[in-house]
Amino acid sequence: MTSVDDVTHPEASPRQWLSDRQSATVGALLDAALEEVRAVGFDKMTIRSVAQRAGVTHTTAYSYFTSKAHLISELHWRQNQAMPQPEVSADESFVARVRAAFEEPASALAADPVLSRAVFMAIISDEPEVRRLRAAVAGELVGRLRAALGPFDDPDLVSTLFLAYSGAMMLVGTGTRDFLEVIPRIETVARLIDPT
Repeated sequence: MTSVDDVTHPEASPRQWLSDRQSATVGALLDAALEEVRAVGFDKMTIRSVAQRAGVTHTTAYSYFTSKAHLISELHWRQNQAMPQPEVSADESFVARVRAAFEEPASALAADPVLSRAVFMAIISDEPEVRRLRAAVAGELVGRLRAALGPFDDPDLVSTLFLAYSGAMMLVGTGTRDFLEVIPRIETVARLIDPT
């Protein structure tokens, strides 16, 4: 079972030890993966097609990514990392703070339905690299939430809100709920547990 402490300190990414040339290759593969998944969808995307689009051999691509699930999970993690921390004023309500934490990640997924479907299909993989990236994405989300909560940063509140958001996103990923429902549902949860 993963705790909030586990997701706030995921294993270090091996990408931090790449040379400039290797980092450029990884970047080209991630850019190509984004283009490819938008063009053909996750089901038809292959490491070989991504490599061809990136201008590298499939052998090179496989030396960095074990599968298309690994590739899409890394892309999703990097996109989450690139999001600025939520800005909240000192007098912001608890509910507004929770909304600030989750609104941008949810909106980013809602804005790109093809990529979102790929993310949901990839992130549930049991591959070791995907598990590591899933924990890293969770760490980013928990970090956003803790930053937004400020004086309300409590491990039980963080854990409960993270679980509610994860559950809402899973329902969206399985097609039983719409992205537009996520933030209002999270606000409802926040109102129900508001400690003020």
